[in-house]
Amino acid sequence: DRSANIEGGTPQDVGSNDEVVVLLPGLDSRKGDENPHCDAIHFFTLNLKSGTIKITTVPRGTYAYIPGSHAPSEYYLSNACAFEGIDYGIAQIEKVAGIKHDYLVEVGFSQTLGILRLFDLPTTTTLQWLRHRQSYAIGEPQRSHNQAVYMKDMIVAQLHRFRDDFSVSMQYILFKTVDTDLDFPTVRALLEVYLDAKIDEHPELI
Repeated sequence: DRSANIEGGTPQDVGSNDEVVVLLPGLDSRKGDENPHCDAIHFFTLNLKSGTIKITTVPRGTYAYIPGSHAPSEYYLSNACAFEGIDYGIAQIEKVAGIKHDYLVEVGFSQTLGILRLFDLPTTTTLQWLRHRQSYAIGEPQRSHNQAVYMKDMIVAQLHRFRDDFSVSMQYILFKTVDTDLDFPTVRALLEVYLDAKIDEHPELI
């Protein structure tokens, strides 16, 4: 049954376009929490023709309209998710960025810690660093930039782990760790594009 779940199905039709856009909101929550803040906001534009990835980061404190009466300091994207729900927040994120997503991958605190453990990386200290902004002169924009650079570094440093058949189980564990509307065969098909492009050996492609 496990093998059937991992190997079964066919990749979703990603359309005739060369690009697929994945929206990754990092949620200020534990798995199962309702109405979390969108604490980190990143678009991954996957160019399947050139084998490149573009990461577009939107700081959580960017202004967003939220219905109702709120203090001036509360009108920002992170609160749009928390006050009006994740769907409303995503609509505002897309409006600000001018980008529409094809797929969604949501990751909370517990899921992030699980991913770090899977790669044998420090957990609490890494999460604290990814969330830190207080000591930066420009605050939140620097934190957002740091997060994007960290994810690029993860791709460059860790992609080699997925180059043998034994990595399929690891791929499936990662897939089940996050909340996404992607299916597993599609994830594997997208991964193969970047394995073939050897993007971990060419960081300039990110």
